[in-house]
Amino acid sequence: MNIIFKKASHSELPDALKFFKLASLALQEKKVNQWDYWQNPPKDKIDWVQEGFENNEFYFVFDLSGNKIAMFRLLETDTLYWEEKGLENDVRYVHSLVVLPSFGGKGVGKAVMLKIIEQLKQENIKKFRLDCNASNLRLCQYYESYGFQKVGEKITKYSVNNLYELSLG
Repeated sequence: MNIIFKKASHSELPDALKFFKLASLALQEKKVNQWDYWQNPPKDKIDWVQEGFENNEFYFVFDLSGNKIAMFRLLETDTLYWEEKGLENDVRYVHSLVVLPSFGGKGVGKAVMLKIIEQLKQENIKKFRLDCNASNLRLCQYYESYGFQKVGEKITKYSVNNLYELSLG
């Protein structure tokens, strides 16, 4: 699948919040207890998204027809989930990979993950990390299918998250 990554602009912040809400509603329909807070996001979550936009860490994903079909946040450091390990060099962290529900099940998530991994390898990044709600076993297995290894756990006020790492080097 051919996709294009574009850094999100500040004016697209409402689009990001809409993506989160749509994903939350889709998860709710599937009876997956994750991201309910995006239906009426608390201040700390909105602040987290705004920070990502200010740091130019959010990307939107487009198909070749110009449709905005997914988004993600890519960080160079992540102490919120990874604490001191989150400051290591040659590591990248992906958060908030959201595929619009209307494009779900079409391989978009896989295409996004493979393209991110390919780009990180080209940049000589050694490790790729992410977190995943531990109660979402299907999503945990999805990331494990890429070779991500569970290396820890992080408890937040919203969930228990598995910490995953993929060696790229």
